Amino acid sequence: MQEVIHIDEKWFYLNPETRKFYLLPKEEDPYRCQQSKRFKIKAIFMAMIGKPIYARDGTLLHDGKYSIFPFVIKQMVKKKSKNKEADTLETKAVQNVNKDEIRKMLMEHIIPAIHQQWPETVLKNVKIQWDNARPHQIPKDEEFLTACHGNGFNIQMVYQPAQSPDLNVLDLGLFKVIQSLQYQSFPTTLDDLIKEVTNAYNAFEVKANKYIWLTLQSVMIKVLEKQGGNNFSPLHMKKKRLEKLGVLPKHLHVPRQLIHDAVNYLDTMFIPTTNGAEEDLHMEVDAD
Repeated sequence: MQEVIHIDEKWFYLNPETRKFYLLPKEEDPYRCQQSKRFKIKAIFMAMIGKPIYARDGTLLHDGKYSIFPFVIKQMVKKKSKNKEADTLETKAVQNVNKDEIRKMLMEHIIPAIHQQWPETVLKNVKIQWDNARPHQIPKDEEFLTACHGNGFNIQMVYQPAQSPDLNVLDLGLFKVIQSLQYQSFPTTLDDLIKEVTNAYNAFEVKANKYIWLTLQSVMIKVLEKQGGNNFSPLHMKKKRLEKLGVLPKHLHVPRQLIHDAVNYLDTMFIPTTNGAEEDLHMEVDAD
């Protein structure tokens, strides 16, 4: 998993639906107005995360954090207002993230981030894993292929299995953590929202990143046990306690029998039946 990077998109809102506050008996309830409850200020971000990479002596080579990028555009303000002067740049959130926006994000942010931050001592056969949503169409033009193979890299795009959101570490822990951190702030503009989400991503600890990759491995074992299903609860390993005791595993052991059973299940599941064809053949022979 050292050469795998997970990417995914997530909406972040300026204000959540509800907030929890602890107030003194005489303290007034917090009040914050907004123009519309229906049309809230929001932006979609694409995050990328990899497994922390360590050297053989335990030295951290890369924390696995690359960055989180918003889908935004810059537009000139045409009319003057009390908040903005005319002919100044204004940040606008992209509401429709289609395949063209995805390609632009990959070319301008995702692939350059890999080229710049990837450790030189690690092989450059990188796999980018994401879900198979409709806009996630892998570009096949010459410019994109050149970018994937530039600087000695061999970057490939891999789809995770359908209807399996638990196989992406972003859904397993990262998005929840940075969203809870972002909701501790009170941004007032889209630029403030982008800043707070970026700060929350940067505050994500290396230990937490290491933990969710172990959680991913436990989920993969559960998927094997359920023969490809996702009707299970994530295993609570008490990773912090195990690390304090010095017995936290670097990777989880998968029983050989479990792999054998999964392979046998797949072999019997996808073999086409020929009983109908054989019966038709016997009927033709008897008729002759």
